[in-house]
Amino acid sequence: MTASRKDQSDTYEHNFAVLEKITDALNKDEIGIDDLLEKTREALDAARRCMEILNRQKGEFRKLEAEFARLIESPETMNADKDGEPDETADEDPLA
Repeated sequence: MTASRKDQSDTYEHNFAVLEKITDALNKDEIGIDDLLEKTREALDAARRCMEILNRQKGEFRKLEAEFARLIESPETMNADKDGEPDETADEDPLA
């Protein structure tokens, strides 16, 4: 498996498309009994990957939400550099 193929299979969009394709095939009776177990496993794997991605994103959004809340509570941190130290150039005129 190539790196780009692996990366694609780890995306939410790819896994959701797998679920849609299998669901569509089931609704059209295109999956025979011989392939049903394999397709069910494939759908379960894709659903699991979607949930993992969503849960990871949820955690990241919570971190961002907390960071925004800190910024709102303490406006002076908006002028802090990446180390959390006040940015001494923040008061300087950027056009000067």
